[in-house]
Amino acid sequence: MNIILLIIDTLRYDHLGANQEIEGGPEEGEKPIRTPNLDRLAERCWNFTNAYSASFPTIPHRTDVITGRYGAPFHPWKLLDCDVPTIPRILAEEGYRSQLIHDTPHLVNGGHRFDYPFNAWKPVRGAEVDRAWFSDSWEYMDNWADDPLFEGYLEEMSREEILKNHHALRLYSQTNRGREREEEWNAAKLFRTGAQFLKDNAARENFFLWLDCFDPHEPWDAPPEYVKVYDDDPDFEGKIDPRSYYPQVRNDPGLPDQAKERIKNTYKAKVTFMDRWLGEFLDEFERQGLDEKTALLLTADHGTNVGDREGHPFGKTNPPLENEAHVPLLLYVPGEGSGNCDSLVQPQDVFATLIEQGGAEIPQGTVGEDLLKIAQGPLAGRDFALSGGSVDGWRGRDPEEGLFSVFDGKWCLRFAPKPEDCKLTERGDGEDVSEEHPQLAEGLYQEALAEIKFRGLDPALVDWLESEGEKDLPQDFQITDAHPAPPGWNGSYWNRPVEE
Repeated sequence: MNIILLIIDTLRYDHLGANQEIEGGPEEGEKPIRTPNLDRLAERCWNFTNAYSASFPTIPHRTDVITGRYGAPFHPWKLLDCDVPTIPRILAEEGYRSQLIHDTPHLVNGGHRFDYPFNAWKPVRGAEVDRAWFSDSWEYMDNWADDPLFEGYLEEMSREEILKNHHALRLYSQTNRGREREEEWNAAKLFRTGAQFLKDNAARENFFLWLDCFDPHEPWDAPPEYVKVYDDDPDFEGKIDPRSYYPQVRNDPGLPDQAKERIKNTYKAKVTFMDRWLGEFLDEFERQGLDEKTALLLTADHGTNVGDREGHPFGKTNPPLENEAHVPLLLYVPGEGSGNCDSLVQPQDVFATLIEQGGAEIPQGTVGEDLLKIAQGPLAGRDFALSGGSVDGWRGRDPEEGLFSVFDGKWCLRFAPKPEDCKLTERGDGEDVSEEHPQLAEGLYQEALAEIKFRGLDPALVDWLESEGEKDLPQDFQITDAHPAPPGWNGSYWNRPVEE
C-alpha cells in the first residue's frame, strides 16, 4: 500500500468547514469557512476531533512526527539527527521509495536535514522565509495596496522601508517578485507538483510521499478574489496592506475592530486558497485510482490566533493554548471505514500509524499508537495531551504565565510550577475557572507533572517543579535527548540580514 502524509502549517482545527459543523457551526455573525476539498476528504476519513500538537512549533512538531519520540519532554527547534529511526528510513526496509515535496523552507534551509532520510526531495520556492533572491528593487506585489484602515501606522516608513524592515516581508517580496497569476503562489505550485508525482507513480504500490504545505502560515497573503469572499465592504478590492503584517500593528490594543476583522479575513482567505489547490491534488489522487491502494493522513503542526486572544489577538503564543494546539487530523485507509473519533491523539501517533500501514515494526523508544486501531476500537487513545515549546524557553519566562499546556479533550490547564498560578479553562481559552473546579485543576496538575517526568524532563527541572517553584530555576539542565547541534549552527537562519 502507498502512503501519503500531508502536513499543513498553521491550520486551525476550527477552520475546516467539516469541523465547524461538528462544533455547531460558525459563531453568530461569522461567515462559514469555505474548505470544500478538505470537507470532501473528511467525509471519507476518520476525523480525529481531539488531536493536539506536542512539541511546538514547526520543526519541533515535524521532529515528533518523523521520529515518533517525545524529545525529553519536547523537541527543541534543532536540526534532525541523522542516526535516529525515521518514517522514510524504516519504510525503506519494507521496500518503500520515499519522496519529500515541500514549500516549508525550514525543512532544509539552514541545514535542518529533513531531506536526509528521503530517496528524493523537491523544494518549492516562495513561502514566508524562503530567501531565493535579493535585489535593489522594492515593490509591492500586485495584490498589495495601502489600506485606509491602517493609516496612522508606520507612517514614517516609505513602501521600500515597510518591506525592508520586516524580516519576513523582505524575503517574501524579493522571492516572489513579478508574481501575477494565482498559479504562481507557492501553495498552488506545491499541490500541482504533488499531483504530478501522483501521475508519475500511479502504478506503484510502494511509495511514501510527505507533502508539506507552509500555507496558511503568515503572511496571510491570498489573491484578491479569495479575500473578498469574507469581506462585505463593497469598496474593498481585496488587496492587502503589508503594514497589517507587522506585529506592532496587528496587535496594537487600539487597532480598530474593522481593521482586526480585515486581518482575520485574510487568514480565512489563505485557508480557502490553500484548500482550492489541495483540491487539484485530491482530484489527481482519485483520477489515478490511488484512493484504492493508498493510505492518506492529513494534519497540521499547530494553529494560531486570529483576533481571538486577549492581549495578543494575532499570531502564535507560547505555551500553546486551544487556538494553537488543537489541530485537524484526518486518516483515510481504503476499506477501513470513516467517522468521527474523539480520542485524544498527538503527533507521535502519526508516526506509529504510518509505520503500521507500511507493515514495519514500531521501533523501541517510540511512543505512539496506531490511529486506525484507536478509531476502530481496540486502543483507547490518551488520557491527556501535553503541548509546549522547548524547555530552554523556560529560562527568563515568568513561570506564572505557564510553561506548557495540558488538554483532556474538554479542559485545558496552563501549567505553572505553583498550583495556584495554573489557569483552567474550557477548551483552552476564556475565563480561568480553577477556583470553581479545584479538584479537576489539581488532578490535571498532578497528571501533567507525572507525564512530563515520564517524557524525560531533566531531574533538576523535575526537582524544581516538585518544589512548586519554591527553589530557584536551575541554570544548567538538559534540553533534549537529541544530539547537540554542530558548533556555529543557528536555527534562526531566516533572521540573518540578507546583506550579511
